[in-house]
Amino acid sequence: MKKLNLVIDIGNTHIVIGVYEKQELIHFWRLHSNTEKTEDEYFTSLYTLFQQVNISLHDIKKIAIGSVVPGLTRVFEHLSQKYLSAKFHLVNAYSDIGLTFPAADPGFIGADLVINAFACLEKYDSNAIICDFGTATTVQLIGKNGYFYGTVIIPGVMTSVNNLYNKASLLSTVKLFSPKSILGTNTGDALRAGVVMGSAFMIDEIVRQIKKEYHSLDNIKVIATGGISKLISENSKEITIIDKNLTIDGLNLYCLRD
Repeated sequence: MKKLNLVIDIGNTHIVIGVYEKQELIHFWRLHSNTEKTEDEYFTSLYTLFQQVNISLHDIKKIAIGSVVPGLTRVFEHLSQKYLSAKFHLVNAYSDIGLTFPAADPGFIGADLVINAFACLEKYDSNAIICDFGTATTVQLIGKNGYFYGTVIIPGVMTSVNNLYNKASLLSTVKLFSPKSILGTNTGDALRAGVVMGSAFMIDEIVRQIKKEYHSLDNIKVIATGGISKLISENSKEITIIDKNLTIDGLNLYCLRD
């Protein structure tokens, strides 16, 4: 019988599901977040995915969930209790993962930020600025000693783009990739320059300002994660590491500690 860890990262746009065998990610899926679906409906989706890759429910020994959507947190907690016998972990700012916070009650800090900070310490053992390109773009500073300095929250790149698409129908067919020039000679290239290069420029300046303000910290790694991290990083001078699986790796590392 296999001994697998099931990790679930619940975001406002997507639910990322990973199955790990020890430290190896062996299966990965992305579902749309839907607060209208019940635990039974989500279990049906999960069970179908497991069948496709020949995983038994009994193979799952530990479950770790990180969520920024309270309604879906409850749904997946109920799902785990109802259908799975694995040991369940909900990872958030109250979890014992070696982090300290500037606030007396860190409960307002998103689970994704907490898990990314923990994952970064476990994987890189370094002072780090983590740029997460999700529904919102977040830039956070974590000290090598586990101190959570704080976060910048910006409207997400794709959130902004999709809002623009909704307002300007002629732009909705533009696909995003790295432009060749800062100035576009057509609508598509102009939009790509603004969105892709503009986002990279913004992130770079935020990172530089964080480094300037916290100049007492040395050897700060700048790590990008999230769905479009590679696209933005291609145009960034400050981002040095792309780690698309940082969050789910963090959830798995939590399982491995238990």
